[in-house]
Amino acid sequence: MKTCKTLAALAAACLAVSVHAADTLPAGILITGQVSGASTQLFGLDYLSGEGTATNITRLMPLELEFISADGALQVDFSTDGRIQVWNNTLGLDLPGQYTLTFTFAGLGQPLATFAMVNTGGLTGGSYSLMLTGPDTVRLTLDNLSFSSEFGILTTQVTAAAVPEPGSLALFGAGLGLLALRRTRRSA
Repeated sequence: MKTCKTLAALAAACLAVSVHAADTLPAGILITGQVSGASTQLFGLDYLSGEGTATNITRLMPLELEFISADGALQVDFSTDGRIQVWNNTLGLDLPGQYTLTFTFAGLGQPLATFAMVNTGGLTGGSYSLMLTGPDTVRLTLDNLSFSSEFGILTTQVTAAAVPEPGSLALFGAGLGLLALRRTRRSA
């Protein structure tokens, strides 16, 4: 009986230790952006670089801007570590009106688990809300924001769900198999 308890504890410990968070957005992932409110269109990186007509779909490219609103008031940048930065591009301190930004990520390895505000240090007025609307979609609403300096930034963070490693699942399964075998031998 002592061996069964030891094996069960070992399998549970290995499973708990091996679970890790995949909190990155892979470079090159396709992002579809939509905006409503003060501006009704987002232009993706492909449009800005002159590679085609205006589109609201772009790829995450490290160190490059991904989206700009049609009115030029907002710029949105994604990082592979899951950060999403929204920049006030009005050349003033205020971002008047309401903007609802929705982003869908195609080809995520795991569903999104969280969407949270990381930094509002330069924000002096207005309101915002964040929502994880699906396993691959986030929504950010900005309402009459004011910043302490030009080009104010809001930084948010998305994380993916934790992923158990296959080796640990195999070890856990082997432990359960040994427990079942031992139990079968005792009852025979």
